[in-house]
Amino acid sequence: MYPKSSEEKMLQSISEELGVHNLLEILSTAPMNRLQPMLVHMFKNRSRTVKPVDLLRIYERKQELLGISSIAQDDIYKFALMCSEAVGTLFESVQTSPVVPFGLNSGITKVSQNNVLSSLRGLEVVSDLTSQLALECALRRKHDIVHGINDTINLTTSGHVLRLQPFDKDRGYTQHFNLFALCSGGRHLVSKGGFVIPALNKHISALLDVMSALHKAGHIFSNITVKVSDMRFLDQLITATNLPRKNILRNSLNDDFDMFAEYEVKFPKEVESADELEPTMFTENGLIDEVRYLSYIERSILTPLRATYTGIRFCFDFNRKSGLGYYPNLCFHIFATNKEGNVVQVADGGAVDWSAKLLSNKKEAMVISGIGSELTQKMFKK
Repeated sequence: MYPKSSEEKMLQSISEELGVHNLLEILSTAPMNRLQPMLVHMFKNRSRTVKPVDLLRIYERKQELLGISSIAQDDIYKFALMCSEAVGTLFESVQTSPVVPFGLNSGITKVSQNNVLSSLRGLEVVSDLTSQLALECALRRKHDIVHGINDTINLTTSGHVLRLQPFDKDRGYTQHFNLFALCSGGRHLVSKGGFVIPALNKHISALLDVMSALHKAGHIFSNITVKVSDMRFLDQLITATNLPRKNILRNSLNDDFDMFAEYEVKFPKEVESADELEPTMFTENGLIDEVRYLSYIERSILTPLRATYTGIRFCFDFNRKSGLGYYPNLCFHIFATNKEGNVVQVADGGAVDWSAKLLSNKKEAMVISGIGSELTQKMFKK
């Protein structure tokens, strides 16, 4: 039996003070239609004791969570419009709700429910536009499946999200911020070349077109690099070489944590071509030889993109740790250097299994991606 965490000890202490030892279990398993009226009524009663001066004090104290953005609203709108115009008719632009069903992100992405703001009415505040678009995409695919239609659904939106986990303010991150997101869903038909590869090409192309439009409008990007990864490689490496998975997950968003250097992994961090890889590089680490597979990915994704977007660097990234447990396989990052000489992640995306989960259909596939509107303006705008 594992030792109890400080949070579990606190909850147990509260339960004992109230004289109900299994209070948390009772509340956690009670039907929502029984629990919700009680909670709603409780908060209504508590709201009667709130004084206006208390509201201002809370607002002042919790500026990171409640305060205004450091980017002006008209700049955010202009940014969203430029992004939408850059992707053109490839994606349908939609306006989304500020709330989603409770458990959306923890249910399909394995993100902790502690990182989102849950409400009392079976809902939660939007913390990720891509998972929200995934719901609409899956709903449309459900309708198509019933009518025997195999069209690909391509959606885009721009909006504000809220996340409760702490962020590194020195790197420009905030708890609530604006995103531009893309989502594509469709049936994985091997006879037509599959879904994921062409969808990934479409998303990377769309984001590079967005960056080109932003560059013309005064955002200075240099040394743009698109890094493609397959998270199955990291999964296999962790298992084969007994790397501490928990510590890697804990540092998945830590830009200063170099996984390969930390654990002295004898494998290239990144290569521009599969030709730079040898089968022994895999087998010496207890891995399956993936040279042929990576050559196929290079021919299918990197080579056609290189032909279209000259001057941009494309490579394989084996040292990627962010996205472990989020992306099952293929994913990508887009980096650029800003005017201060700092390398900043501009966009992120990849293939996910969300539509397969939402529709209980393994033949359904999905690709999502996004770009941080506010972070991009902070780091790259003149």
